Amino acid sequence: MIRVLPRDYPAMLQDHYARLCQEMDRSLRRPSTPGEFERWAREVRGRLWEAMMVEPERGDLSARVVSRVRKRGYTIENVVFESRPGLLVAGNLYLPEGGGPHPAVLQVHGHYPHGRYEHHVQALAATLARAGIAVLAVDTVGYGDRRFQGHREGAWLLAVGMSLPGLILWDNVRALDYLTSREDIDAERIGVTGSSGGGNQTMYLAALDERVRVAVPVASAEVFEDQVVSGRCYCECVPGMLRFANASDVLALIAPRPLMIVSGVYDEVFPVLRARRAFLRVRKVYEMLGAADRLAYVEVYAGHGYTHEMRLAAYRWLTRWLKGGEEQLSEDGLELEPPESPALRCLAGPAGETVASIYARRARQLAAGRSLGPEEWLQLLPELRRALVEDVFGGMPEERAAVERLGRESVGGLEVERLALRTELDVVVPVAVVRGEGAEGGRYLVYLSPEGASSALRAPAVREWLEAGGAVAAVEYRGSGQTAGDEEAALKNSIVVGRHILGSRVFDVLRATDLLFREGAADEVHIYGEREAAVVALFAAALDERVASARAVSMPSTLQSDAGFAYPPWLFPPRLLRYADIPQVAAMVAPRPLTIEAPLDPLARPLSRGVAEEVFSFTRRVYKVAGAPYNLTIAAPEGG
Repeated sequence: MIRVLPRDYPAMLQDHYARLCQEMDRSLRRPSTPGEFERWAREVRGRLWEAMMVEPERGDLSARVVSRVRKRGYTIENVVFESRPGLLVAGNLYLPEGGGPHPAVLQVHGHYPHGRYEHHVQALAATLARAGIAVLAVDTVGYGDRRFQGHREGAWLLAVGMSLPGLILWDNVRALDYLTSREDIDAERIGVTGSSGGGNQTMYLAALDERVRVAVPVASAEVFEDQVVSGRCYCECVPGMLRFANASDVLALIAPRPLMIVSGVYDEVFPVLRARRAFLRVRKVYEMLGAADRLAYVEVYAGHGYTHEMRLAAYRWLTRWLKGGEEQLSEDGLELEPPESPALRCLAGPAGETVASIYARRARQLAAGRSLGPEEWLQLLPELRRALVEDVFGGMPEERAAVERLGRESVGGLEVERLALRTELDVVVPVAVVRGEGAEGGRYLVYLSPEGASSALRAPAVREWLEAGGAVAAVEYRGSGQTAGDEEAALKNSIVVGRHILGSRVFDVLRATDLLFREGAADEVHIYGEREAAVVALFAAALDERVASARAVSMPSTLQSDAGFAYPPWLFPPRLLRYADIPQVAAMVAPRPLTIEAPLDPLARPLSRGVAEEVFSFTRRVYKVAGAPYNLTIAAPEGG
């Protein structure tokens, strides 16, 4: 087994994103006068809307009350509305006694298993309703009555130019639309609150929709000073946000409207130190605007959640700004329902759209828009390559890679040279260059595998190459092999900093190719990749015409599916399907030789020969027009 580094380095990407977050935060311009704040706020709001990838569909809400429950001092209306055509939002509207119009609070929740049925959601809603404030408690997509819609599937949405935080944001904007459409709600007195992921929803909604007059984000405030930690969900990762704003800047967009930040001293998910730093930054803005009395910070001796003491603080703040004076509300005598109670149910079962169906429909629309013929498509290749690098991957560093030679050794009669290629200051790409006896070294095969160099000598393709007298460079792109760490944390960090990890991995391979031509005296460089690493190999060959040929084994075949995906979520970079699906990326290799062997369907099952030919039919047509039909080989089993 080949090992390049003396020890594994699983913290590499954590350290890398820590540096990037710190540098990006220091580079941000922030306002120092009220006039600057107005201009800054307009710009940041515009960029935040764009980053959310929201394409508003403000159609008919089709709102309906499906049932009502009478309680002492208030009524619960079980409500369903459509945030976008066919996407159902379920909520409980807690209405005080009397005709209104009542002030209202939109209550959103985080990643709690029972959604709006959770004890703290019901307790807060019921307590405020008894005090004369209506509360609309809604389920987040994938929770409560909306469980069937999916949530983690939102990681796919980036590839079709959407995002999970944007989808949820629009749900909440439409919830405000519903509240303000009712005659018994005072549209001038609306607040929002939630904890954890619900605290982030509170922050983004209040920052972007000024109908929110008071906000209480709980157990969520932070500053991205080191990185987005692994506990975050994709719904809390706004694509490219750190290019123009930190989380504390988004909180500052709420100014000068009333804002209370609540944090738990023992919170290990959103640590209190980050909350304190966020508050200190936001306080400067409120003081600059002469609105220091509209900002409050509360620490509770508790962990992560929306505890009783946290709710008491929220009651004081919400009644102060929605009713004109602080009230000390009590939760004594509440009549709460058990989790998943039929009394609060809005949907009898699955109905309407899901995250997967929204993705599938949008993917089909984008595919229809990529209807160019092979001749015209080939003319646009330079423009397509630029779009993939800049708009999909978020650009690539310009710094030149440096190499450190770590030594040579003999492994099974083969000579192995160990190299540490630094593609960025803090990104080490282990490379093992393997040669057989008498190898001339002019022909190189770049070998890519999720396992890294350790699996190279077991691969038949590597053995065949070495026996034919060529040399092999086993490249461990970032986060694979000896630098493998928390894959999801790395992906989420890459989303927020706006440099997607798929593009960064392709960049590593391109820099390794540079190294082989520059210092390895390469005459030819060919590339081989297996499973998800085959996608990295394919992009590298598509972007670098110096790659003489490519071979992709057990490669995911398409990002278009009506049945979801079993692919790793890092294969869905932003806006990819606006420009190309995997078969179009494969066509970018033409007319150079390309072998696609045992391709996989979206559920990671091998495609039959007939289906594989159908999926890669565009690739086949491009190779034919490019005058190299025999340079494309699609190897898959017959049948099916």
